[in-house]
Order: sequence, then structure tokens, then C-alpha cells
Amino acid sequence: MQQTNGTVTGRQIAAWVPPFQHIPEGNAMNPALFETNFTGLDWAIVAIYLSGSIAVGVIANRYVGNLSDYLVAGRTLRIRLALASMTGTELGLVTVMYSAELGFSQQFASLYLGLLELTALFAVGVTGFLVYRLRQSSVMTIPEYYASRYSDGVRVVGASVMVISGVLNMGLFLKAGSQFLTAISGLDDGLYLKWMMTGLLLLVLFYTVLGGMVSVVITDLIQFLVLGSAMVLVSGYIVYDVGWQGFSSIVTEQSAYIDPTNATNPSGQGSGIGWLVIVQMAIVIFSAALLWPPSASRILSVHSPQVAQRLYLLSSVSLLSRRALPILWGIGAYVFFTQSDGLNAAFDAAIDEGRISTISAMPLYLAKIIPAGLLGLITAGMVAAFMSTHDSYLLCWSSVITQDIVAPIFGSISQRGRITLTRISILAIGAVLLVWGLWYEVSSNLWQYMAVTGTVYLAGAFPVVAGGLYWKRASNVGAYAALIGGLLGLTAMDPVIKALNGAGIDLNAAHLSILTFAVSSILFVVGSWLCPNGNKSVEAANPGGDT
Repeated sequence: MQQTNGTVTGRQIAAWVPPFQHIPEGNAMNPALFETNFTGLDWAIVAIYLSGSIAVGVIANRYVGNLSDYLVAGRTLRIRLALASMTGTELGLVTVMYSAELGFSQQFASLYLGLLELTALFAVGVTGFLVYRLRQSSVMTIPEYYASRYSDGVRVVGASVMVISGVLNMGLFLKAGSQFLTAISGLDDGLYLKWMMTGLLLLVLFYTVLGGMVSVVITDLIQFLVLGSAMVLVSGYIVYDVGWQGFSSIVTEQSAYIDPTNATNPSGQGSGIGWLVIVQMAIVIFSAALLWPPSASRILSVHSPQVAQRLYLLSSVSLLSRRALPILWGIGAYVFFTQSDGLNAAFDAAIDEGRISTISAMPLYLAKIIPAGLLGLITAGMVAAFMSTHDSYLLCWSSVITQDIVAPIFGSISQRGRITLTRISILAIGAVLLVWGLWYEVSSNLWQYMAVTGTVYLAGAFPVVAGGLYWKRASNVGAYAALIGGLLGLTAMDPVIKALNGAGIDLNAAHLSILTFAVSSILFVVGSWLCPNGNKSVEAANPGGDT
């Protein structure tokens, strides 16, 4: 808070007080900031839920008979189960956290992301672009398509880039989930964050290693139901807590961020958006909707190409909710901390001192407005969201290592051997995630980090897969060039951006991400045009025909 000539600037404090707030007075170090309604009853509810998840892993292990069962659940998913599983995977706790962080820092303007995703999913669902033909190819992973359409070498290179991108992308999932639990339960991040991260990781590793995709699909269905109910409850509490007057007051009295095309954030809470970022996110969201491997694994697990196409159409609304509702929670947290005279200074001080970040605003808010008991149910739902994403991602990246890197290089491996290697890979990736989550610090918001790391894979994968499905001239040389070109996306990560800016090169993540997509596509077209594959048939890899 700053005050000049009697006029409040920056975060302005309104006289209105929400109905659930009982805020004590205090100074910038007021411990009330970390007070919570979380009790022993809530811990018991979470523990019971976690015990049930462990039981699922043990039971699911009985139904894993072969590699197809383990990786794609025997390709038996029908539309309802596939929809629940896809929504459960994409509605992870990290999604809730980064969306709420955007709602807190960019308020109403951040809703543009949900609209972009809705448009992308609806368009794919109507046209069947790429997903219909990809499911027709009967592959189990995206790199397997690289092999059938291009070569084993392309498969290994593409899979390697995919794993680099994917593990980096989920590198902060564990930390974000642990920050949610420490904030909502009132635990000290400095003392408990590492232990929380380790415990959550061990839980997910246990049942994912045992049951593979069978346990993932079963737990995703349960988590879809638990989390869906929790999200409705939380949203209802926040709407009642803040009320129409609260939401409107930040627009009329505090210059809330509304127009995403404005590159300046009038609230002063974080970075702006603007057209350049909107273009970056439109490209990332559209390509990710088609080819992000954990989502693509659902396409490859469904019963038929028709089901794959319908899955996109039906999931457009549910996946809009996964962004819009947490953004609402973030806006509620913004109202709470900017209009609560007893806590706004404490929150600002904790941010300035590095004790918390803006990603903790939402759970700190929920911990104060939701009563004990119900808070445990909602936390169980959030833990469900955490697990539903981690299990799918771990299985996805580990299966790529086994199927698409090790097997093509070292030759024939038995079905049981591949399952064992996949399980070992899951454990190895888990260890990397724990170390990375403890070491890497994000200077931008969490969503920007995820968009940047996803670009490393998506920039090369999109032209290679789309070109292979729809263009006869697509060649191995073009595929190699595009996939390697995606590594340019690593330059958009925070340490590189800081180094470039320090050297006087004025570039940001949006510039470099868009450049990476453009370079990879150009390399693919030029490489394929100059070095075609000759007369190699592509019919087996492209059952829908070429244009």
C-alpha cells in the first residue's frame, strides 16, 4: 500500500466487507495471514481418500496382462469413460493453481485462455482434424507414428525431444501441489514443503507403477467425480463470499484487468497480456489440444476414430470449466486480499520477502472462508486433481522412453520386460521431478513456464504429424529438422531470457516461442521439399489418404 496526498494508489481498499470475512487487525508480519480452518478432521478425510487411491493401484495391477493393457488400457475406452479420464487428466491441481494465479494477477482478462481452448477443441471436434486419422493409424504413442510414417531414427529423435519437453513441463507440478497443501493447511513452506513434495510423489509413483493405464483410468474416473463436486462447492462459496458487489468493485474502484489485448496490466499485480501473448497462447493451446502426449494417449486409447473425434467436441465445455472456475477463485482471492484491511499489508510483505508467491493466494483464501470438514473434502478433491495429472504424465513419458527410445535402439524386448522398463522409467522421472521442483525458481507466472516448456515439443511435433498425415511429400529430413528446431524453445526459459536482456537483447518468452514454431515449420517444409523420401509408400501410416 502506498498513499500520496491522502489518495490511495496501487491496491485500493474498499469499505465493503464480504460475508465470510472476520479479519483481525495486525501489522505486516501478522500471523493471521497463515491461519486456516484446516483441522484434524480434514487431515483424516484426506488420508482416507489417499488410502483408497493406494488400494486402486493394488487392485488394478491384477488386470495388467500385456503392454497394451498397461499403456492404453487395451484400447477399450468408450466415450463416457474416455471423457471423464481426459477431463480428470487435464483438470490437474497444477491447472487449478496456475489458473487461479492468473485470476489473481490478471483478473478478468485471463479468461481469454478458456475461450481459446474452447474454440480449439470445438473446431477439432467438428472437423476431426488430425485426431481422426491419427487414431486410424492404430499407434500407441505419437513417436510410433513417426516410425510408421518416417523412420525409426525420426522416432528416436522425436521421442527424445518429447521427453525433454514433457519432464521440464511437469517439473513444477509437484511444487505447485505441495504449495497448495502447505498453504491451505497452515504449514510452514520452509519446514514442510520438501516433505510434502516427497510424500505426494511417492503416493503417485506407487499406484502408477503398479497399475499403469488401468489404474490411471480408474482413478481418473473417481477423481473426476470428487474434483467436479469440490469445484462446484468452492465456486459457490466464493460467489457468495465475494458477491456481485465485490466483483464489480474491483472494476469500478481498483482498475481490474479486463481487456487482454491491453499489454499493460492496470491492476499492477503482474505482467500484461497483449496481442503478442494472445498469438503465442493461441498457437500453443491449439497444438497442445491435438498433440500433447497425455491427452493424445486418450485419443489412442478410445474404441474408434469416431469416438476420438466426439471426445473433443464433448470435452470442450468441461475443459473450459477447468480454466474458468479456478480463474474465478483467483479473482475472489484478489478481492479478499485487496479489500481486507487486516491482511493486505501482511500479504504484500510476505510476497516481497519471498516467503510466499502469488500462486499461494488462492489456497490461503480458501483456508479462511471454507469451514472445517468441508475444507477436507475440497482438499481431497484437489489432491485428486494432483494425482490424476501426475499418473497420466508419468505413464506417458515413461512409456515413450521404453517404446520409442530404448526399444528401437536396442531391439526386441519382451512384453514383460517393457513393462518393467516402463516402471523403472517412472521412478527415474519421479526423482528428476523432485530435484527440479526444489531447485528451479520461476520468475514469470507458472502458466507461462508451462507454455514455454511445451513449445519445445509442440513446435516440431505439429508440422511433422500434420504434414505426415496430409502431405505426401513430407520426408525424413524435414521431420528431423523440425523436431530439432523445437529445441530453440529452450531459449524462452527464464534464465536465458534474463541473460539475453542483460546483454541488451530485448526479447521475451512470447517472441521466442512464436519464433520456434515458425522456424520448425519452415525447416519441415524446406527439408521435405529439397530432400523427399522418393517413392516410399505412406499408405499404411496414413489410412485416410493424402492431399
